[in-house]
Amino acid sequence: MALPKLNTPKYNLNVPSTGKEIEYRPYLVREEKILMIAMESEDAKQMSTALLRIIEACTEGLDIKNMAMFDVEYIFAKLRAKSVGETSEVSVKCEKCEADNKATISLDSVSVTDMPITKIELTPTTGLIMRFPSMKSYEDIESKNTTSNVDKIFSVIISCIESVYDGEELFDADSHTKAELGEFIESLNTEQFKKVQAFLDGMPQAFVMLDYNCEECGEHHNSELKGMTNFFA
Repeated sequence: MALPKLNTPKYNLNVPSTGKEIEYRPYLVREEKILMIAMESEDAKQMSTALLRIIEACTEGLDIKNMAMFDVEYIFAKLRAKSVGETSEVSVKCEKCEADNKATISLDSVSVTDMPITKIELTPTTGLIMRFPSMKSYEDIESKNTTSNVDKIFSVIISCIESVYDGEELFDADSHTKAELGEFIESLNTEQFKKVQAFLDGMPQAFVMLDYNCEECGEHHNSELKGMTNFFA
């Protein structure tokens, strides 16, 4: 006789980058095992791979390979809230006295900062249509044999280009080499390049509100805690 199958509840959320509604379930022991092994390794790449595997197992209709970093952070926070509890205790440092504190955050209240405009006008007729870099693109850039932060920034910019437009013509970035896209970016003047940098600086992030009083000096803190690493620190 086969063992009984347990019912798993289903929930809905909207993917921040697209607004698309998807269905998801809490992750189960088999997925938590994947997460625990990745955390035990203390390897950033293995950890990010585990997160993508868990999200893929618990959702449907997502382009996992090209998911933006903030989408991954947001969706995983929602999964964790329904899987192991809606709160998480984090370690934070007081901005006034720098004492370490323990604070509780609500993972179910995780939100994403405002979306930047993805169209960058370089001239009245020419510009860029940008996309948000995926977690995989960050991994690829980090794995390159370069220690130059400048090279990494340019690689991120190139990975963010979806297309270049010139009047009515549209040039799909995926139809051009990285060298060609890099040459185009290097041809920008300073003011044009600042617009591209502003897009990167305004990249959305998952965040949760942090509200606590410092145990050492009593200073009250009410601020945004950003990034998945901080959510579970």
